[in-house]
Amino acid sequence: MHSQKKITIGGILKSSNLIQICINSAPDKPGITGKILSFLGENGICVEYITEGCNIDGFVDISFCINSDYKNKLKQLFSQLKELINAKADRWKDDVCIISIYGPHFREKPNIAGIMCSALGNNNINIMGMSTSISTVSCVILNKDLNSAQKTLESAFKLPKAL
Repeated sequence: MHSQKKITIGGILKSSNLIQICINSAPDKPGITGKILSFLGENGICVEYITEGCNIDGFVDISFCINSDYKNKLKQLFSQLKELINAKADRWKDDVCIISIYGPHFREKPNIAGIMCSALGNNNINIMGMSTSISTVSCVILNKDLNSAQKTLESAFKLPKAL
């Protein structure tokens, strides 16, 4: 990290025992992600993370994480979901977790995501998905990397003093 002053963050959040499901090459039309989230919710499956983006072929790729306790249930329902949205492919990754840093006021602090990604990458921690909000940056990583990722982020940022 450069000799610049460390950016203060509000803290670090972790969520483990997850699986990541990537739905690839679904039609790029309004309501696709809503159909997925509604289907999952109506079947009692909670989503902890979701991203959607377009791919080079003009379709959308949607990635989401759920608690691994839902895996067998979703496996049984997945053909219905794939048919509902007409996706071409899917990919499942077990043993993932989410590590997040939170604000406040990240929109007023440039380079938060850059510092986070660089710090994780410099410590050989692969990011398999990323999402942001006004006050949070979240990365999907392997469970085996969680402790190392936490130590890395504690070094890269200034955390508030414990009470």
